[in-house]
Formats: sequence, structure tokens, C-alpha cells
Amino acid sequence: VITNKMNNKSMKRLGHGSSESRRPPSRVQSQSTTNQARRSAIINPTQVITVVIFSIISFYCGTLMGWSACSSSPHNHGQDQNGLTDSNQNCNEICKNMKCNNTTPRKYTTSGTSKRFSSKLSHWATGLVSINRKDLFDTYDFGVPMSDGAEKEDVLMLYNERKAMPNERSLSRAAEYDGDIPHTTAKEATENCDSMSVVFIKNPDSRKIGQCVALVGGQYQGYHVQRWQRLIGEGPKGKTDRSAPLRVTSRMTNGAGYDEFLLPKKELVEKHQGIMKTYFTYLTKIREDLDAILKKIAVNNSVVVMTVNKGQSDLLMNFACSARARGFSLDNVLVFPTDIFSKDLAEGLGLATFYSHELMEHVPERDSKRYGDGTFGAIMLAKVICVHLVNDLGYDLLFQDVDISWYKNPFDFFHSAENSGFDMYFQDDGNRQQRFAPYSANSGFYFVRSNDRSKVLFRSMMYAGDLIFAARSHQQVLIQLLSEHNSLSGLRVKVLSRDDSEFPSGYHYNMRKDYMKQMVRGDKTPYMFHMCWTLNRDDKVAYMKQMGMWYLKDNCVGQKAASLGDINTACCSAEPIIECAYKDKASIIPCKDSPQKDKGSPSFW
Repeated sequence: VITNKMNNKSMKRLGHGSSESRRPPSRVQSQSTTNQARRSAIINPTQVITVVIFSIISFYCGTLMGWSACSSSPHNHGQDQNGLTDSNQNCNEICKNMKCNNTTPRKYTTSGTSKRFSSKLSHWATGLVSINRKDLFDTYDFGVPMSDGAEKEDVLMLYNERKAMPNERSLSRAAEYDGDIPHTTAKEATENCDSMSVVFIKNPDSRKIGQCVALVGGQYQGYHVQRWQRLIGEGPKGKTDRSAPLRVTSRMTNGAGYDEFLLPKKELVEKHQGIMKTYFTYLTKIREDLDAILKKIAVNNSVVVMTVNKGQSDLLMNFACSARARGFSLDNVLVFPTDIFSKDLAEGLGLATFYSHELMEHVPERDSKRYGDGTFGAIMLAKVICVHLVNDLGYDLLFQDVDISWYKNPFDFFHSAENSGFDMYFQDDGNRQQRFAPYSANSGFYFVRSNDRSKVLFRSMMYAGDLIFAARSHQQVLIQLLSEHNSLSGLRVKVLSRDDSEFPSGYHYNMRKDYMKQMVRGDKTPYMFHMCWTLNRDDKVAYMKQMGMWYLKDNCVGQKAASLGDINTACCSAEPIIECAYKDKASIIPCKDSPQKDKGSPSFW
């Protein structure tokens, strides 16, 4: 094209198209014209190079435009009159084959000419990028449950040195210089991070307090967060006052100023010291006797550990009845009863037991009247003792409360290859109170691999019995220690998010009616169900009966084992015993004629 244009111009310079050109040329003129035309026809090398360069540019521009079109959001234009497939579908297929989304490097721009951080900050902060929170959690499993809204929220990644920043030069420059904070993927953002410190930040009560976060560079490295708050008063008498100076306080202090961390009183310290004295006195004999039992019942070096007192013995009986009715073997279940009544019932059910009067005499026989009372706290320490002993002897264990029903074998999940990366797996409690941060782990259903890290954790739990008595719950203390040992020893802790459907609990029963309806219809079949989030034992039984989780006959409740004969035959039903209690609670049959449990709550059906 360029050559033709040049010839036409030459022709015009020769006078073609003018009135003069119509006169017949002389011989001399004709010869001259012919020579000039020949010279014009000769291709100039510069012109050839120009053509090649423009051809290459045109080719790549067209290719990039095509890739860009393929990468954009497709629109469904349907088919044309000839029935041909939509052009966008063809385009997407080409993109798929050519992997065009991965071949075009992303470019970042910045208008900044000054460093983002001044010389007074650059000794520890050199660059900054943002990452989608869900992308970061999908790339790195931190073990904590991911909070809602992650798809719409970003994370700040701060680089301490330039060598830690991404390889892409335009991204690194945008991160380092003034202007908008560049956004990138978690993979690209961390490709040169030899280490990464992760801090989870959320205002515990944005309605009452304004929170500031101070990142102190150049200081001796710290692995804890200091909490400062404007308060008057101490502990449970504390109150937030914006006129008061900032001062150090407990991380469990809520927005109102109330400190939920309860320090143990002298009598609780002495009570725990007495238990520990007994523990160390009989420890050698206890370990020998327990190990002999564990060697007989362990399957793949794993056992199920449970503890029970007389007040909750019917819940243990129901678990055994329901598990066997659904075809599960209980050969590797080990029960730690706290009294002879419970021991006889467990053995009558065919379950292995380990009973030590000396260790369990501090636990009352009665059932706790409500969550968190003194009896509840005493039972919590019994849970710690049995888990610690089994873990310390080198056995993996699944600890579970007695208010649980199995639908699938939980060990199939915990022993699978894809779930081998953590030391401990916990059911998500669902409660997001400040005192359960950051894990919100449920202490009534969890799996532990026996290793040096988990052994140190549960030894620490044994020595924290006075804190358990003060809190009247070992869940709070356990989560505190999980955070500490995750940081200290690298203990790998995973909480199975409440948003997943494999391990539901009382949170779902009370708060997720949509999930319960899916379960009732048979659309969801979890591994188990934990009927926690209840006020007392009576509520547990009522809810379990409504949901078809109850298999224990009423005539066996509260009876001694000796009076029941063959307990499995006399007490266990082959089918669930279903009874309605409340119309506004989930049930597998309509309970519309039953009374209401929660005021103002609509009927489940």
C-alpha cells in the first residue's frame, strides 16, 4: 500500500493528470519519463523495514484486542439466523485453549513521585498493597473461622523491606510510592514474603467505642496485642468513660467496660491445688492402667473420649443407643465416668470405661441446673483431665460431649488425607463473644493428634484449673491457650466454620432455620449434630426428641444398671422416639399444636 502511494505521487510529479500531459511527449521527454518511472518502481529498503514493523505492531495489537475481548464478561447474544454458535462462546473457547487470562501481565500505574512512607517509617515499612480477604483465606488457611462479608472486603499487606515486595515492577513501584494503594492477589502479594505476621483486627463494639490501632516499628518484636481503653473502675465494675485516660486493660473487656476475664479467688486456687496434688500422687498408676485399656480398644491409634456424671447419664445412654441403631461401632469409645452410677451404666451399654475415684471425687453427681454454674465448671475440669491423660499417652482422640448424635463416622473426615494438615480440629461454637476470640472453638467436639505441640497445650490446661473454676467453663480458657500455643509452638488449629454443613450444632438449631429445614428434608446429611446452645438438660432432651435424635426409652431414665438387665435390649429403641415439645423449634414432624418456646418466634412448620 505504501509503495503504491509513492508511485502515484511520483506520477503526479511527472505531470500525469494535467493538461500538459495530454500533449505527445518528445523522444527525450519520453526517455526521461521512463527512467524516472523505473527508479520509482525500485523498492527502498527503508520502506520494507517500515512495512514489516507496522505489520508486526498491527498483528500484536489485534491479538491483544482479541484477548481483551475474551477476558471481558461474556454477554449472551444467542444464535444468529443460521444457527451459528454465539461468537463469545467461540471466543471463550479460544481463550481457554490459549490460556489468555494468564499470559497478559497486569500493569499497575501510579502518579506518585514521593515514597509512600517517609524516612522515619521506611526502616520498617516500605510498601503497601490490598488483597481481597476471601482470597487471602482461600490461599492460606489460618484456622480461624472466616467472618461474613469477606468477598467484599480487603486486607492490607505491609512490606517491611523492598525484597519482600512482588516481582512485578509496576506493582512494587505502586506499592512503594504515593497514590492509590494497588490491589493484587494473595499469591502475588506474598510471593517474596519469607515470613508473614498476621493480625486479626475488628472493633469489638463499634457502637460504644472508637478503636485505634498502633503499629510500632523498630521495637523489640512482640507477639501479643496490648489493649488500652478509657475506663473507670476495675474488672466487673469497670465502665467505659471517654473523659478517662487510656490505660492497659484485659483483651476481654467489652465496649461497656466490663471485664469478662474472671481472676480466681483464693478458695478456687486451693481447690485446684488439692486436685493437682492427688493427680501427681496417683499419676504413675493411672497412666499404667489407662494405657492397658487404650491398647485394647484403639483403632488406628485413635479413640473417642467422653466423660459423664449421673445427672447426664441418660444422654450418654442415648448416644450409644442412637449410634448402634445407625450401624456405628463403638469399640473404640472410652468413657471416663465421674461416679459409680455412671460407670455401671456405661459398662452395661458395652462401652469401655476408666474410673478413678481419687481424680473424679471433686465432680458432683447431680446435673448442672444451667450453663456456667458451679457443677458445670467442675465437670469441665474432668473433661480436661481425661483428654490430657489420653493425649499424653500418645493416642489421637476425638473428644465429644454426651449430647451428640452421629450420622456419619467422624473419623472418616479426620483421617482423610485432605484433613491431615492440622494438629487439632474444632467444631465452630458459633458464639462471637469477645472472650472466645479469635477461634470461637466449641470445647464439646474436637479432634486432637497426639504430638509434642498438643501435649504441651493440655499440660498447660491441667495447670489452669483455677482459671477454669473461675470462668466456670473450660472453653474460654482453652481458646486463650490455643491462641498462645499457636503463636508459641506453632500449634496448628482449625475451626470448622459454622457456615459449612458438616458439623452443625445448637447454633444452627437456634439461629439457622434455613439449615435445619434442609436437614429435615434430607438435603443435608452432616457427620454429627451437637445439641449445645441450650439452657439445661431438659431442653436438650426435648429438642433431640423433636429432631428424631432420641433412642432411649423413658422407663430406663434415672435407673441403676443392675435393675435394667441387658441395657441395649431393654432400653434402646431401634427407631427414633419422636415427640413434639415446641412449635417454634425445628422438628422432623409438624408440631404446630405445641406451645411456643421463644416469645414472638414463628412456627418452624
